Amino acid sequence: MTSQHLLDATWRSLLVAPKPGDDLRIRRLVDEFRGVELDRSDLGSLAGPRHRDEAGHRWLRYKEAFSPALVRAILDGWSGIDGLLLDPFAGSATSLLVAVERGLDAVGVELLPYTRWAADAVVRAHGADGAVLRSMTANAAAKSRIGRVGVRWALPVPAATWALSDEVSGALLSLREALPPRGTRVEADLAHLALMSVVESVSVSVKDGTSLRHRERERPGRTTRPGRKGQQFNRNQVVDAFLAATQVIVDDLPKIPGGTAARVLMGDARQMPLRDGAVDVAVFSPPYPNRYDYSAVYQLELAAGGFVHVPEDLRRIRKSLLRSHLEAPPAEHPVLDDPAVLAVLRAVAAAAEEGPKERGRTLRMLVGYFDDMRQVLAELRRVLRPGAPAACVVATQTYFGHPVPTDVMLASMARRAGLLVEELWVLRHKRIAVQQRARGDLASTGGRESVLLLRRPG
Repeated sequence: MTSQHLLDATWRSLLVAPKPGDDLRIRRLVDEFRGVELDRSDLGSLAGPRHRDEAGHRWLRYKEAFSPALVRAILDGWSGIDGLLLDPFAGSATSLLVAVERGLDAVGVELLPYTRWAADAVVRAHGADGAVLRSMTANAAAKSRIGRVGVRWALPVPAATWALSDEVSGALLSLREALPPRGTRVEADLAHLALMSVVESVSVSVKDGTSLRHRERERPGRTTRPGRKGQQFNRNQVVDAFLAATQVIVDDLPKIPGGTAARVLMGDARQMPLRDGAVDVAVFSPPYPNRYDYSAVYQLELAAGGFVHVPEDLRRIRKSLLRSHLEAPPAEHPVLDDPAVLAVLRAVAAAAEEGPKERGRTLRMLVGYFDDMRQVLAELRRVLRPGAPAACVVATQTYFGHPVPTDVMLASMARRAGLLVEELWVLRHKRIAVQQRARGDLASTGGRESVLLLRRPG
């Protein structure tokens, strides 16, 4: 038996068949946290990427981000917050910027190289000189406008073959070459950030669902984002978009908070590069187990920014990320010791018997995801000081017609990790696709987005 078959046998053995009492375990799980549920639909619109038109928060196109107003509402619910705020899934630096705004030190941890660098640039932006940034980008734009034409600029990611024309790729890469390298000074990082922020807008791709989409512009009767198929962009349009993005940053610089220490570390939330008890408060949103592959969604930025150089780089990044997507490798030694969580996963596996061909990958993802989140919650308890609070924004899912109440599953796992579950805010209820709606009278929280409010005892 190959090593891959052994790994598959390991996770499959956890899901062999529903066990007597599984239905009762699931119902008890759903009911167990009813007493701490609070309807916070007043905050529902803040859970998505809207309401981000604020200095710093609007620089980075990050569709998975939530509003800074949600972070403020969470922090307002706790008294006496000071010291160091942690976001172990730093993303677009939303929590970190709000922390600095509140006079807190902040540290983020992030595994995706592009967003790690971009988030760190955002939290360091308060020290930038707008005049230097404007001059730097104007010089790069002038060089790019007279750059080489007709040269094929190959980007080492699959979507580049259809999403970017040769002229657009050339303009992006000539701008990158004309700028000082990333890491040389904060203005250089902000110039590169402006460049990365326009990549999607000058491509024919859209970020929607689990990856990049190549869609028609007109899609009658469809509610998903319209596509850009057939649109054409030239070098001057790319340069103009870059200069416009730069001007937004320059205009925002006087409003960016500073005065405290903030940084974003390249690292893994499953094994955080922080000492025990170093953190005074945490606000974060892990990837949801919704099959989104962040390495695919941001492949153009990873390539155009020089974060990947050969196709193997992208594959390596994909394998390193939290197991929330279908291409994630199986967990080598999953330790799912929460009976209620296992009951849900066994029920999903039973419902998947007549499911689509990718059902095996979906089940493998779910086992890997909850094993990864077990490690994240254990690490969270380790790095929080005694008595420190934490907030986790998460959403539920449905697979093969069976509900996956991710919020209460993580609440149960948090308790097993030694954290208190103080409240569960229900922010909004979400539409579930017809093919994924729960069957019969299965115990379900419904499709929803929630905030778990946790605390390390002490």
